[in-house]
Amino acid sequence: MQFLKSAEVKLRQFRNKLAPLIYRGDKCHCPVCNKSFSHFVSAGKGQARRENAVCPYCRSRERDRLNWLFLQQKLANPQQQLRFLHIAPEPCLQQHLQALVGKAYLTADLARDDVMQKMDITDIPHPDSSFDAIYCSHVLQDVPDEQQAISEFYRVLDPEGWAILNVPITPGLKHTQAIEVSTRASWDHRPNEYVRQYGLDYAERLSSAGFNVEVISAKDLVEEPLERQRMCINTEHAGTIYLVSKPR
Repeated sequence: MQFLKSAEVKLRQFRNKLAPLIYRGDKCHCPVCNKSFSHFVSAGKGQARRENAVCPYCRSRERDRLNWLFLQQKLANPQQQLRFLHIAPEPCLQQHLQALVGKAYLTADLARDDVMQKMDITDIPHPDSSFDAIYCSHVLQDVPDEQQAISEFYRVLDPEGWAILNVPITPGLKHTQAIEVSTRASWDHRPNEYVRQYGLDYAERLSSAGFNVEVISAKDLVEEPLERQRMCINTEHAGTIYLVSKPR
C-alpha cells in the first residue's frame, strides 16, 4: 500500500509539471499557485458537473481560491506569530499557510493520517484561548453535533483572534435542515458526509454561539468582474467566507 501511495504522489507531481504546457494560456488565473491557464479542469458528474472548477497545477477549487485571496491579505503583515489551527487541511493551501504562519501552524483531522494531530472538533484537546486563528472549511456539514463543534471553536479561540468557519450554502434554502445520511461502506472508516443542508440562516447559527459574524463575498475581495471570472470565483461554487470573532 505504501508503494501505491508513493506511486500516486509521483504521478501527481508529473501531472503538475505538465499542466502549464497542456493548459497553456492566460484565460484563467489561479491566485493560489499564481499560474495562468487556457482553462481550469472540470469537476463533478452529471448535474453536479462544474466547468472551469479545478486548477490543473495545484488542484485548488473555486472556494479554495476565494479563501486564499482572503487569507493572503489577512496574514500579509502579522503583528505576532499566530497560533493557527487548520481543520481538514486542503493540500493546495497547506504549504502556503504553513510558510506564512510558521512553527505555530497545526493541521488536524478526525480520520486522516497526513495531519499533525488527530482531532474530534466536538472535543478539541486544547485549553481555552489556545489559537489566534482557526480555518475550517466545508467540514461542519458532516458533523452530527454541529453546535458542540462551534462551541469548541469559540472556547479555544483567543479573545483577540478570528476564525473562518465556511460551509456549503444551499441556494434558495432559508433554514438549515437535517438530511438522510448516506452511510459509507463498512470498510470505509471516514465519517459520513452531509448530515445537514445549510440555509441562509447559517450566520444566525454562528451568532447564537456568541460569535460576531462577517460575511465576505468574492466582490468584497476582487472588485473587477472580469478578474473574478478569470479566477473562476464568480459562481455559487466559490461560496462566501464566514469570518467570526469574539465580542470585545
